[in-house]
Amino acid sequence: MGSDDDSMARLIGLGVKPLKQDKIAPYRKPADTTPRQRLLDDQRVLDELLEESDESASFESGDELKFLRSGFSSRLLKKLRRGDYAIQDELDLHGLVAGDAKQETHGFVNECARDNVRAIRIVHGKGRNSAGRKPVLKNMLIGWLSKNQHVIAVVSTPANDGGTGAVYVLLDKMK
Repeated sequence: MGSDDDSMARLIGLGVKPLKQDKIAPYRKPADTTPRQRLLDDQRVLDELLEESDESASFESGDELKFLRSGFSSRLLKKLRRGDYAIQDELDLHGLVAGDAKQETHGFVNECARDNVRAIRIVHGKGRNSAGRKPVLKNMLIGWLSKNQHVIAVVSTPANDGGTGAVYVLLDKMK
């Protein structure tokens, strides 16, 4: 056995050189597919909206809230109010102060738009527990929603779904 091992060692050792291994790329984690720029844009818009004074976003409204982005048919408001669009998600603002409600509203609308949710319901309340028993959030909400690029229509809900204490919101389709 000794002579076979020696002859094998001589055969293997003749002219054998170690190879340089420089062609294999090091392992890298897969790239993150999060749409960072869109998230940064959404955050920038949210920050800008939060910096605006609430007086500029608030305006008088009657019992019913209505908003329709220019360029869209008024039939959308009628269809939205009738319930022709299935409500896919809901946000309840009860108990929130204006600043928190504004941030929650824009975050919720932007998230729904990213998820291709088309119709949502936002409950703002009728203001019975606020100072002066006036609807603080209701009067601000329409201003916030009208400034959000994803919102194309807003209308107060029918009595059986919250009445003047909630709104239906129709969001634009993501491009």
